[in-house]
Amino acid sequence: MSKKNKDIEVRIEETNRTIKGTNYVINQLSIGKKLVGEVMTLGAKEHEAFLGDEDLGSYKSVDLAIEAILLQHNLHD
Repeated sequence: MSKKNKDIEVRIEETNRTIKGTNYVINQLSIGKKLVGEVMTLGAKEHEAFLGDEDLGSYKSVDLAIEAILLQHNLHD
């Protein structure tokens, strides 16, 4: 008997946040109503990924940072 895969809705919302006087673009990842992680854009090819309070590192694209957050979330959930 095989399991059916459920579709999971992942929502990405772009916001701005000022940290120590500098304005950053923040992409927030949500699954359902739960905030899973955030991607902070520091430069053209520098994006920092966060899973809650955990810093997952720096990535060259937003897509790679989002993928890292989703992988870590699936491992811990």
